[in-house]
Amino acid sequence: MLGMVSMVCAQQQQTVVKRMKTWRLSERLAIADTIPPDTSFLNYPQNNLVDRYSVANAYNGNLVSPIEPKIFFDRYTETDFLFANPYNPYIITPTDVTYYNTTTPYSNITYRSGGSTYRDEDHVNFIFTGNANKRTNFGVTLDYLYPRGEYANQSASRFAGTLFGSYNGKHYEAHGSLVYNKLKNFENGGITDPDGINTPVATYDIPVNLNAMSAYNYLAGYYAHQYSIGIERDVQVSEDSVAQVFVPVTSFKHTLKIDRAAKRYVEQEANTFYPNTYKDSVTANTDTAAVFTIKNVLAVTFEEEFNKWLGFGLTVFAENEVQRFTNEQLDQDSIMAEEWKSNTRVGGILSRERGKYIRYSFGGDVCLIGYKLGEFNLNGELEGRFRLFKDTFSLNANAYIRNEEPSYYLQHYVSNHFRWDNDFAKTYRTYVGGSINYPTKYVSTNLKVGVENLTKYIYFNEEGLPTQHDGNIQVLAADLQLDLRYGKFALENHAVYQLSSSSLLPLPTLSLYHNLYYYDLWFKVLSVQLGVDMRYHTAYYAPVLVPATGQFRVQNTTRVGNYPFMNVYANFHLKTVRFFVEYTNLGELFLDRNYFSMPNYPLNPAVLKFGISWNFYD
Repeated sequence: MLGMVSMVCAQQQQTVVKRMKTWRLSERLAIADTIPPDTSFLNYPQNNLVDRYSVANAYNGNLVSPIEPKIFFDRYTETDFLFANPYNPYIITPTDVTYYNTTTPYSNITYRSGGSTYRDEDHVNFIFTGNANKRTNFGVTLDYLYPRGEYANQSASRFAGTLFGSYNGKHYEAHGSLVYNKLKNFENGGITDPDGINTPVATYDIPVNLNAMSAYNYLAGYYAHQYSIGIERDVQVSEDSVAQVFVPVTSFKHTLKIDRAAKRYVEQEANTFYPNTYKDSVTANTDTAAVFTIKNVLAVTFEEEFNKWLGFGLTVFAENEVQRFTNEQLDQDSIMAEEWKSNTRVGGILSRERGKYIRYSFGGDVCLIGYKLGEFNLNGELEGRFRLFKDTFSLNANAYIRNEEPSYYLQHYVSNHFRWDNDFAKTYRTYVGGSINYPTKYVSTNLKVGVENLTKYIYFNEEGLPTQHDGNIQVLAADLQLDLRYGKFALENHAVYQLSSSSLLPLPTLSLYHNLYYYDLWFKVLSVQLGVDMRYHTAYYAPVLVPATGQFRVQNTTRVGNYPFMNVYANFHLKTVRFFVEYTNLGELFLDRNYFSMPNYPLNPAVLKFGISWNFYD
């Protein structure tokens, strides 16, 4: 069943039930995944693009800046475009599009702001969706984010918009979306002196290393459709009535995705930040790289109903992608080179999603033709659900083996500041992990443990160049979420313990998040949450951002961490309106100012933030 929010009201002595279903699709096979509607009020102040990305992140302290999770297993790759990875939490891709089915039109307007005088950040979001009939829905989202930054040369902006629609018929289903992202962020290279945050001057007047700008654009069109054949089945809807429902048995699917991603870096003035700049002309200091991709997937799914005597479903698919890579040519200003490449792969998934106690999914794919020839992925997940007292206890085990071709731009790249031509071998990754989940009325526990072995790991060295490690690196992590509730008080705890076997992959040993709050219903209509939260990680040799490429390089001279970043907030919900006020980095008032995300990149000082979100169901 898809996620649902309902509201009942009386109009002219008639009861009107308003319902909304929400889901997202996996890109390759367009498998619907239920998500809850974005209407929850608890912890709304923490629902920003950075805090919800990971427990700990490396970035310049301002939104829309390049970012890398400090939690290894939170790092993921949306595409094989190297320069997209640092913008992951800010980019809307087809897999991020939420589809709706609603009995009445739904819209939402959200506004968040905050910051010091003339350095505030503004975030405006608008959603509208409605059904043309009970099977067809269309909608649009608009999102504009303008954080000016607390430090010099740090201003950024992001515009993201989507058009989407869906049709859910008896035999035929279709989903389509068009997404556009335009990001721009200025680069300051960090402050020149770490003690600058202790000086009596305004943060904007602290000297910085660089005056440059990065831009990232992403445009994508996505269309997924399927035709299903099946059977009619009688379903008991009440004591004395039976209804017939259509149960799919076999589905034929096709997905098409066309997208273009482009990264640009521009220096505003001549500087010595990059000693290896290849061209002296200021007008030539623009680096550009782009990739254009067309991807088609054909699949056939035999539903569990088809294999009910065996108890599993089966999907087989074939995928073809054609890519055009664009890059500068050596020693030629404003002349771009294009290279076309393609890949064809096949794969399958065997799964059981309806088991009462045991569910599983095993899948894999292999590239048979193209420059990624021999790349493969095998993965499996096994879940058991059991009743323990009055609650459900679940155990999960998962594993994967991946043989991955390095990104095209890890192999070949030409710009005014960095150039390389590599012949890296494939990276081989194996992972084994599991989790325990046991939510109860007063205590909710979720524990994940995983270990990964990386062979031929690729990292960026101290000169900012990609380098392949000739050996193995192991990463072990334990991730515990323990939430305690009693009466009107709650304490949420999230702790991540990590061990890396190599300094080439530095990670904080312990990362923590704690959220203590009081919540209640006032005057029978106003939901209230008052609390304080904290993020902390142990000191380690954090990576450093390379602005020209947006990548994070290793360093072994400066450690950052051991600073509790605390916020105090008041959060409210009145009917269809959510609103909050929050004071961030409370510790600056009484702790040593050591709030660095990376060497020379401090987090924002103490500032006041607020936000409001209004839902409309008609």
